[in-house]
Amino acid sequence: MESEIIKVQSKEGKLFEISKRAAELSVLLKNTIQDFEGDVVVPLSDTDEKTLSRVVEYLKKFDGVTPQEIEKPLKSVSMKEVTDDWSSAFVDGMSLEELVDVTVASNFMEIQCLLDLTCAKIASLCKDKTEEEIFQTFGVTETFSEEEKAKIREENKWIEENI
Repeated sequence: MESEIIKVQSKEGKLFEISKRAAELSVLLKNTIQDFEGDVVVPLSDTDEKTLSRVVEYLKKFDGVTPQEIEKPLKSVSMKEVTDDWSSAFVDGMSLEELVDVTVASNFMEIQCLLDLTCAKIASLCKDKTEEEIFQTFGVTETFSEEEKAKIREENKWIEENI
């Protein structure tokens, strides 16, 4: 008989239980567990305990149901105007470091809805800000020449179109 609960393991060895249904929002987990029966432990050796606990919290909240897509470009810097109240509080409650870690983990685990949410939050930190304000937000201390800035802008035009 197929197990309804799977376990994911952080790089520190901490186990988190999650329903198979909730896990299926992750392409990585869905593909990993599809051929197994009984107890399944999925080691995620690149993901620390704190980050994995946030990812599991998100997966449990939505329990396999993909949340409403976030409109692009963002219509506001306020996440409450971009997504549901729970998701807004979820990303607004993270430090920048946590936000980046959850973004990386959701990309690795192929959880598109969580990746979209964390990227929207990061984009909201940039929207309607000057370069100097963005550098300050992200702790960028290196100065760039005007030529380097022009090259970066040219290579990343798509960003401005989406925030």
